[in-house]
Amino acid sequence: MSWVDQLQMASFRDVTFQVDSIDVSAGDNVVLREYPFQDLPTVFRMGEAAEEIKFSAYVIGDDYIDQRERLRAVLTGEGVLVHPTAGSMRVFVAGKFTIKENPTAEGGMARFDLTFVRAETRRYPAGVVSTPQESFRKGELAKQASADAFASAFDLTGKPGWVADRMVARITDSVAGVWGQIKSVTAGVTDFSNTIIGNYQALRDGLNSLVRQPRLLADSLRNLFALPSDLSAASARDFMAAFEGLFDVSSKVTQRDFEVSVMPAVGAGLVMYGTGNADVLGLSTPARAQLDALTTASDQLIESLAVASWVQAASVAELTSYDDALALRAALNAQCTRLLLRASTAAASDGLPDSAWHDAMLALLTAGLRDIQERSRDMTRLQSFTPQAWMPVWYVSYRLFGTAAYADEILAMNPHITHPLLVPPGKALRVMRHD
Repeated sequence: MSWVDQLQMASFRDVTFQVDSIDVSAGDNVVLREYPFQDLPTVFRMGEAAEEIKFSAYVIGDDYIDQRERLRAVLTGEGVLVHPTAGSMRVFVAGKFTIKENPTAEGGMARFDLTFVRAETRRYPAGVVSTPQESFRKGELAKQASADAFASAFDLTGKPGWVADRMVARITDSVAGVWGQIKSVTAGVTDFSNTIIGNYQALRDGLNSLVRQPRLLADSLRNLFALPSDLSAASARDFMAAFEGLFDVSSKVTQRDFEVSVMPAVGAGLVMYGTGNADVLGLSTPARAQLDALTTASDQLIESLAVASWVQAASVAELTSYDDALALRAALNAQCTRLLLRASTAAASDGLPDSAWHDAMLALLTAGLRDIQERSRDMTRLQSFTPQAWMPVWYVSYRLFGTAAYADEILAMNPHITHPLLVPPGKALRVMRHD
C-alpha cells in the first residue's frame, strides 16, 4: 500500500478540513552553557519539549461559511486531532488562530492558520484509591458498628431468668459454631493460631459473666474474626470459606428443644416441648419476644462480623477468572442484602448505638463490590465452541451471539482459521463470552 493510500482526512473533534501544509516542531529543551577558555559548550537536556503541530488548513465549497463556523466553534481546549499522515492524537489548541478570506480572488474558501500542542501525560501522578485497602478499612468500621449495635440491643437486665439461661446456651452454641469454622484454617499460622486459641478459651470460660456485659462480649467475639497480618492469597481463600460458613448462623445453630413446642395430632398425646410452631399454642408471650430480639441481636453480630472478615480476606485473595469475580460479588451482595432486609424489619433497640450499623454495612458492601470489580476489570471470560461442519466465521459469531459483529475477534483469537469462509470442524475455538 502506497503512502497516498494511507492518507487520512484531517479533522479536529470530528470537524473535517483540507490541508495545504503541515509543520511539526518537536525535540528536546536544552540549556547551553559556554565558558571562557573552553572550546566545547556544556549542554543540559531539560526534557522533551512540547510538540507543536501547525496546519495551513482551509474549508472550501458552496457551504464553506457553514464549514468555517463549525470548525471555528470547536477550536478551543482539548480534543482529538486526525493528522493526515500520523493518525489520531490528543491535542490542545495553542491559543489564537487566524482565518483568512479573499472573496474576489478565492471565492468560496476560508483559510485557517492553526497551531496544536500534543497533549502530554500528566506531569504529576493522580492519586487513586487502593480498593483492597479501602475494603479492609471498611471491614474494620463494619466490625466496630456491629459491636456497637449489639451492645445497644443486647441487655439481660430485667429479663426472666429462663430467658437469660436460653441466651447463654444460644451464645455458647454460636461461639462453638464459630470456633468449629475457623479453628482448622488458623492451624497453619503458629503465632496467630495461639492468639486465636487464647481468645476462644477466654471467651468460652468467661461467657456466663460476659453476657451481662454486652460490650465486652462483642469485643471478645470480634477477636475471633481477626485475620493474620501476613495473610497470603492462598490462605485468604480458606478464611473466606470459613467465614462464609457463618453467613447464616441462625439456621446452623439449632434451637433448644424447650424453646419451642410440639402440637401432636388429636388424641396422640399431650403437648410436649420440641420442634414446632409456638404461635399455634398462643405462646408468643412478651418474654418470648424478648428472647427472639436477643437471639436476633447475637446472630446479627456473628453474621456481620463474618461478612466483614470475608470482605477483608477477599481483598487479599487472588481472583482466578471473571466468573470467579462474579460469584464473589453475588455472594457478598446476597449476604449484605439479607442482613439489611432482616434488620429493616426488626424493632428498634432501646439503646442508641455509637455508630450506624446500617450505614457501615452499606459502605462495606460498596467497597467490597468495587474492589472485586476493579481487580477483575481486565479479566476475559472465555468459552469454547467446536464446529461440527465447515462454516463461515460470521455464522459462528451469529450462532453464538446473535450478531456477526464478533467475527473479526474470533479470527484473531483462533489463528488456525486460514480463511474466514472455512472454519474447520472438529477443532475447538477459543471465544470470548459477551453475555
